[in-house]
Amino acid sequence: MKPKSELSKNTKKRYWIFFGLFLLFLVVTASSLYFMYVPAGYQGGRNPRYNMVILFERDTWGEIHTWTSFVLSAIILFHIIIHWSWVKNVFWRYLQVWKNKIGANNKMAIVNLVDDGLSAVLFLFCLISGLALFIVPGGPGSDYAQFLYITRGMWKDIHIWTGIGMVLGVVIHLVIHWGWIRKVTRRIFQRSSALVSAEGGI
Repeated sequence: MKPKSELSKNTKKRYWIFFGLFLLFLVVTASSLYFMYVPAGYQGGRNPRYNMVILFERDTWGEIHTWTSFVLSAIILFHIIIHWSWVKNVFWRYLQVWKNKIGANNKMAIVNLVDDGLSAVLFLFCLISGLALFIVPGGPGSDYAQFLYITRGMWKDIHIWTGIGMVLGVVIHLVIHWGWIRKVTRRIFQRSSALVSAEGGI
Protein backbone atom coordinates (compact mmCIF):
# COMPACT_ATOMS: atom_id res chain seq x y z
CA MET A 1 0.00 0.00 0.00
CA LYS A 2 1.50 3.32 -1.09
CA PRO A 3 1.92 6.14 1.45
CA LYS A 4 -1.06 8.41 1.86
CA SER A 5 1.03 11.49 1.06
CA GLU A 6 2.28 10.11 -2.26
CA LEU A 7 0.94 11.89 -5.32
CA SER A 8 -1.04 9.93 -7.90
CA LYS A 9 0.47 9.26 -11.32
CA ASN A 10 -2.23 11.40 -12.93
CA THR A 11 -1.40 14.36 -10.68
CA LYS A 12 2.31 14.03 -11.46
CA LYS A 13 1.60 13.80 -15.19
CA ARG A 14 -0.61 16.90 -15.08
CA TYR A 15 2.03 18.78 -13.11
CA TRP A 16 4.89 18.04 -15.53
CA ILE A 17 2.72 18.78 -18.58
CA PHE A 18 1.75 22.15 -17.10
CA PHE A 19 5.38 22.77 -16.06
CA GLY A 20 6.60 22.13 -19.62
CA LEU A 21 3.84 24.31 -21.08
CA PHE A 22 4.73 27.08 -18.65
CA LEU A 23 8.43 27.01 -19.65
CA LEU A 24 7.49 27.19 -23.34
CA PHE A 25 5.04 30.00 -22.55
CA LEU A 26 7.83 31.95 -20.80
CA VAL A 27 10.07 31.62 -23.87
CA VAL A 28 7.26 32.75 -26.20
CA THR A 29 6.45 35.69 -23.90
CA ALA A 30 10.13 36.72 -23.63
CA SER A 31 10.52 36.72 -27.42
CA SER A 32 7.25 38.66 -27.78
CA LEU A 33 8.47 41.29 -25.33
CA TYR A 34 11.68 41.62 -27.36
CA PHE A 35 9.73 42.38 -30.54
CA MET A 36 7.53 44.89 -28.70
CA TYR A 37 10.60 46.62 -27.22
CA VAL A 38 12.70 46.49 -30.42
CA PRO A 39 10.56 47.65 -33.38
CA ALA A 40 11.41 46.40 -36.86
CA GLY A 41 13.16 48.49 -39.52
CA TYR A 42 15.56 51.40 -39.54
CA GLN A 43 12.60 53.77 -40.08
CA GLY A 44 14.84 56.45 -41.60
CA GLY A 45 16.77 56.77 -38.34
CA ARG A 46 13.63 57.12 -36.22
CA ASN A 47 14.16 53.72 -34.60
CA PRO A 48 16.90 54.10 -31.94
CA ARG A 49 16.64 50.38 -31.09
CA TYR A 50 17.26 49.20 -34.66
CA ASN A 51 19.07 45.81 -34.60
CA MET A 52 19.46 46.00 -30.81
CA VAL A 53 20.90 42.76 -29.43
CA ILE A 54 19.43 41.44 -26.18
CA LEU A 55 21.02 38.02 -25.61
CA PHE A 56 20.32 37.14 -29.27
CA GLU A 57 19.98 38.96 -32.58
CA ARG A 58 16.54 39.77 -33.99
CA ASP A 59 16.55 36.89 -36.49
CA THR A 60 17.38 34.42 -33.71
CA TRP A 61 14.56 35.80 -31.55
CA GLY A 62 12.28 35.35 -34.56
CA GLU A 63 13.21 31.69 -34.92
CA ILE A 64 12.81 31.13 -31.17
CA HIS A 65 9.39 32.78 -31.16
CA THR A 66 8.14 30.92 -34.23
CA TRP A 67 9.16 27.40 -33.31
CA THR A 68 8.44 27.55 -29.58
CA SER A 69 4.99 28.95 -30.49
CA PHE A 70 4.41 26.03 -32.86
CA VAL A 71 5.48 23.48 -30.25
CA LEU A 72 3.40 25.18 -27.53
CA SER A 73 0.34 25.36 -29.79
CA ALA A 74 0.71 21.72 -30.88
CA ILE A 75 0.89 20.52 -27.25
CA ILE A 76 -2.11 22.64 -26.23
CA LEU A 77 -4.18 21.39 -29.19
CA PHE A 78 -3.20 17.78 -28.44
CA HIS A 79 -4.08 18.35 -24.78
CA ILE A 80 -7.51 19.72 -25.78
CA ILE A 81 -8.18 16.80 -28.14
CA ILE A 82 -7.36 14.07 -25.60
CA HIS A 83 -9.41 15.88 -22.92
CA TRP A 84 -12.28 16.88 -25.22
CA SER A 85 -14.94 15.24 -23.03
CA TRP A 86 -13.70 17.31 -20.07
CA VAL A 87 -13.75 20.46 -22.23
CA LYS A 88 -17.38 19.79 -23.19
CA ASN A 89 -18.34 19.19 -19.56
CA VAL A 90 -16.72 22.48 -18.54
CA PHE A 91 -18.53 24.28 -21.37
CA TRP A 92 -21.96 22.95 -20.32
CA ARG A 93 -21.19 23.67 -16.67
CA TYR A 94 -20.31 27.23 -17.69
CA LEU A 95 -23.70 27.60 -19.40
CA GLN A 96 -25.49 26.17 -16.38
CA VAL A 97 -23.77 28.60 -14.04
CA TRP A 98 -25.00 31.56 -16.04
CA LYS A 99 -28.41 30.21 -17.01
CA ASN A 100 -29.54 28.52 -13.81
CA LYS A 101 -27.30 30.31 -11.30
CA ILE A 102 -25.89 26.92 -10.23
CA GLY A 103 -22.89 27.49 -8.00
CA ALA A 104 -23.28 31.27 -8.30
CA ASN A 105 -22.00 31.66 -4.74
CA ASN A 106 -18.69 30.12 -5.77
CA LYS A 107 -17.32 33.25 -7.41
CA MET A 108 -13.84 31.79 -7.86
CA ALA A 109 -15.21 28.88 -9.86
CA ILE A 110 -17.07 31.30 -12.13
CA VAL A 111 -13.92 33.42 -12.58
CA ASN A 112 -11.98 30.25 -13.42
CA LEU A 113 -14.53 29.16 -16.04
CA VAL A 114 -14.68 32.61 -17.64
CA ASP A 115 -10.88 32.87 -17.65
CA ASP A 116 -10.48 29.42 -19.24
CA GLY A 117 -13.12 30.17 -21.87
CA LEU A 118 -11.70 33.56 -22.84
CA SER A 119 -8.13 32.21 -22.83
CA ALA A 120 -9.19 29.42 -25.21
CA VAL A 121 -10.78 31.92 -27.62
CA LEU A 122 -7.75 34.24 -27.43
CA PHE A 123 -5.42 31.27 -28.01
CA LEU A 124 -7.36 30.31 -31.13
CA PHE A 125 -7.20 33.82 -32.62
CA CYS A 126 -3.56 34.21 -31.60
CA LEU A 127 -2.74 30.91 -33.33
CA ILE A 128 -4.65 31.81 -36.52
CA SER A 129 -3.09 35.28 -36.69
CA GLY A 130 0.36 33.79 -36.05
CA LEU A 131 -0.11 31.35 -38.93
CA ALA A 132 -1.27 34.24 -41.15
CA LEU A 133 1.89 36.21 -40.32
CA PHE A 134 3.99 33.10 -40.97
CA ILE A 135 2.37 32.53 -44.39
CA VAL A 136 2.42 36.17 -45.59
CA PRO A 137 6.06 37.29 -46.02
CA GLY A 138 7.20 40.39 -44.17
CA GLY A 139 9.23 43.31 -45.48
CA PRO A 140 8.60 46.82 -46.86
CA GLY A 141 4.97 47.28 -47.92
CA SER A 142 3.91 43.87 -46.57
CA ASP A 143 1.47 45.42 -44.09
CA TYR A 144 -1.00 45.81 -46.96
CA ALA A 145 -0.68 42.23 -48.23
CA GLN A 146 -3.91 40.32 -47.58
CA PHE A 147 -4.71 36.87 -46.22
CA LEU A 148 -8.37 35.85 -45.92
CA TYR A 149 -9.28 39.44 -46.90
CA ILE A 150 -7.43 40.84 -43.87
CA THR A 151 -4.22 42.82 -44.27
CA ARG A 152 -0.98 41.64 -42.72
CA GLY A 153 -0.94 44.78 -40.55
CA MET A 154 -4.35 43.90 -39.10
CA TRP A 155 -3.25 40.30 -38.51
CA LYS A 156 -0.25 41.69 -36.64
CA ASP A 157 -2.47 43.83 -34.41
CA ILE A 158 -4.76 40.84 -33.74
CA HIS A 159 -1.73 38.72 -32.87
CA ILE A 160 -0.33 41.31 -30.46
CA TRP A 161 -3.55 42.01 -28.57
CA THR A 162 -4.71 38.40 -28.36
CA GLY A 163 -1.21 37.52 -27.14
CA ILE A 164 -1.42 40.17 -24.41
CA GLY A 165 -4.86 38.83 -23.47
CA MET A 166 -3.46 35.30 -23.26
CA VAL A 167 -0.68 36.44 -20.93
CA LEU A 168 -3.23 38.07 -18.63
CA GLY A 169 -5.38 34.93 -18.78
CA VAL A 170 -2.43 32.72 -17.82
CA VAL A 171 -1.52 35.02 -14.92
CA ILE A 172 -5.12 34.86 -13.63
CA HIS A 173 -5.08 31.06 -14.07
CA LEU A 174 -1.86 30.79 -12.05
CA VAL A 175 -3.29 32.98 -9.27
CA ILE A 176 -6.47 30.88 -9.07
CA HIS A 177 -4.58 27.59 -8.96
CA TRP A 178 -1.57 28.82 -6.98
CA GLY A 179 -2.49 26.74 -3.94
CA TRP A 180 -2.51 23.51 -5.98
CA ILE A 181 0.73 24.46 -7.78
CA ARG A 182 2.54 25.27 -4.54
CA LYS A 183 1.31 22.13 -2.77
CA VAL A 184 2.20 19.73 -5.61
CA THR A 185 5.57 21.42 -6.24
CA ARG A 186 6.51 21.13 -2.58
CA ARG A 187 5.54 17.46 -2.41
CA ILE A 188 7.31 16.54 -5.65
CA PHE A 189 10.58 18.24 -4.73
CA GLN A 190 10.46 17.10 -1.10
CA ARG A 191 10.18 13.53 -2.35
CA SER A 192 13.05 14.09 -4.82
CA SER A 193 15.23 15.45 -2.01
CA ALA A 194 14.35 12.48 0.18
CA LEU A 195 15.31 10.04 -2.59
CA VAL A 196 18.64 11.81 -3.16
CA SER A 197 19.38 11.71 0.59
CA ALA A 198 18.51 8.01 0.75
CA GLU A 199 20.73 7.19 -2.21
CA GLY A 200 23.59 9.22 -0.77
CA GLY A 201 23.39 7.24 2.48
CA ILE A 202 23.77 3.83 0.80
